Amino acid sequence: MSLGGAFFGESLFHRVRDASKIALVHLVARLKAGGFVLLDTQFVTDHLKTFGARELTRRQYHRQLEAALLANGRFAALPADQAIPGTQAQQMIL
Repeated sequence: MSLGGAFFGESLFHRVRDASKIALVHLVARLKAGGFVLLDTQFVTDHLKTFGARELTRRQYHRQLEAALLANGRFAALPADQAIPGTQAQQMIL
């Protein structure tokens, strides 16, 4: 779900080992391309920390959410009908 420049992620599931990690790279690339400024992951895991995720105080979160709601995130900034190679997605998030 998204509001403005905030995207609220749900837990990922998969049938193939590490598939959710690959999906996360592509999601973050799409969000960056679309001008999103906040990805709410609900929980911070060691894997998410490798992407820069960090826990926020309630006050910090509210400030970042307030700013994100003023942004105009576009989930469709990258075409949905064109595959993006993993290396390209990875480069987009670095």
